[in-house]
Amino acid sequence: MKFKLDYLGQFYGAVNSEKNPGTFSVGVHLKEPLDPKTLQRAVNDLMKRLPHMNVRKHSGFFHYYNVVMDKYLKVEKESKHTEPCCYFKKGSHLLRVLYGERHFTLEVLHSVCDGRSLAMSASSLLIRYFELMEIKVGKEGFIDCESKGATEETEDAYSRHADMKSKYKSGKSEDAYVPMHQIAKLRTITQKFDLTELKPKAKAHGITLSEYILVHIFSEFAQQRAKEGVGKGITCGVPIDCRGFFPTKSLRNFVSSKIVKVPESVGFTEMAQSIKKQFAEITPDYILGKISEMEKMIRFGRFVPLFIKKWIIRSVGRGASAGCSTGFSNLGLIKLPAEIGDKVDMYTFALGAEPNMPYQFACVATGDTLTLTTTTTAKDIEIIDRIGKALTAE
Repeated sequence: MKFKLDYLGQFYGAVNSEKNPGTFSVGVHLKEPLDPKTLQRAVNDLMKRLPHMNVRKHSGFFHYYNVVMDKYLKVEKESKHTEPCCYFKKGSHLLRVLYGERHFTLEVLHSVCDGRSLAMSASSLLIRYFELMEIKVGKEGFIDCESKGATEETEDAYSRHADMKSKYKSGKSEDAYVPMHQIAKLRTITQKFDLTELKPKAKAHGITLSEYILVHIFSEFAQQRAKEGVGKGITCGVPIDCRGFFPTKSLRNFVSSKIVKVPESVGFTEMAQSIKKQFAEITPDYILGKISEMEKMIRFGRFVPLFIKKWIIRSVGRGASAGCSTGFSNLGLIKLPAEIGDKVDMYTFALGAEPNMPYQFACVATGDTLTLTTTTTAKDIEIIDRIGKALTAE
């Protein structure tokens, strides 16, 4: 069985390399020791239920495909993989499951699924794990490993919802400010916050939690830029879950994006309101225009050989990367079944490395805990520390 990749999958299939892996991960941290053997059994059950996750990459003449593997992937000790994956080798699984003493992490290539889908897979794996530990768990709203899959779970939601008559004009991409940095090994740094303390702070400014965190990120970038005396603008690529606008049960990719810009020469309050206004521009028409434009490109180039298409896609990717100072993605609040909620300490969400972006940010919450994870190739982590301190300041 094989799956032809959607336009986002085609993009990441083309750019995937050691310098631009196109990976991301979701981790689940428990309050008690984890049993690797039970985790392996749970992974086997989940892969049987979700075959589109148990795949390897295949290059056709015109398109990229994901081909279902004959064997299920094996869980591995995280101690053997101290760094985030920088490349999935030819013929290998595009998903890996790592575990530590009290946690497990799902790391995947973006050609397989998006963040929302991976979070759903991680939560469903968690539920199956506790089921195998003989704990009865409510599974409503999650993937039941004992049920049959639905065709819609593997549909190309972009193709289904795209409107070929819709029009969208993308703005001109300009080089964005990037903090000066010494290159170091790729690493992830996670900061933990009390959600009950952050929410009132965001509410006091009349903005969402995502907007509040992004204002602090922008503020620190602006301070750093002032120190360096650079005149380029600060921008952030923000992924958008399209399921909030167009219904689908697809567990593959269905995400778009918005470039958010920092207004120049303003204070915290003015910056917050500017960002709020930019997020308000994310409407159904905006999303429809973006996914339709990409679908048009896919259909227009459907008979262009892959070796030519790959070169074009990589060129587009380099331009898009140069137009962003950083990236920020928020998976929001993950609500777990009551039977296991008190067994989970926290979730983590980490983006993969991106060329020209030494810092990338991602957050996720469960219970009263929010984590902000920075993926960085910079030796200096002062910016990361300052953001953390700013979020916890009174």
